Amino acid sequence: MRFLRGLALLLCVSLLAVAASGCGGGGKSYSGAKPDVWAATVCGALGDWAQGLKADSAKLSSDLNGERDLNVVKAKFVGFLEQAERSSRTMVTRIGTAGPPAVKDGAAIQQQLVSGLSGAQTSFTRAVVRAKALSTTDPQAFQSGVLALGGDVQKELTAVGNKFTNLGTKYNDASLNKATSNEPSCSKLSGG
Repeated sequence: MRFLRGLALLLCVSLLAVAASGCGGGGKSYSGAKPDVWAATVCGALGDWAQGLKADSAKLSSDLNGERDLNVVKAKFVGFLEQAERSSRTMVTRIGTAGPPAVKDGAAIQQQLVSGLSGAQTSFTRAVVRAKALSTTDPQAFQSGVLALGGDVQKELTAVGNKFTNLGTKYNDASLNKATSNEPSCSKLSGG
């Protein structure tokens, strides 16, 4: 399950680039969530999701330690991916309900953030389908299938992370920068 270890960090670091986004300032008033409330909601949802993936990955590794029955391995692997899909859906929903941050282009930031994070959920949805189709009659083929699936998920999640990096470059807002810098759940995401 190596492909999941770096997932949480990649998405969390990428999110910080987006969370510190917006074009704006100038004393204008924008509708939406206050930047500090928005940052707390978004970083909290991502932190919970990342911690859940990390804990579920550790549990899967422990559960599979020494397991030789490929049907059991497959069932646990599929269960793990289904849980990752559900937790991704919950995370996207929580972030979606935060609404846009009250900054210039806040609606665009929110839409692109939710759209990008939906890509993570979609990646796990595809992985579940592929995992369910893995054959358990040939151990070598099963292992190759799991590794290929993991590599594809990692590529897809890296692409999601790259979208966030691009958003962070496109938008920049001092009030969001300050909000994310002051929000403890955002600091936890970056390891700070």
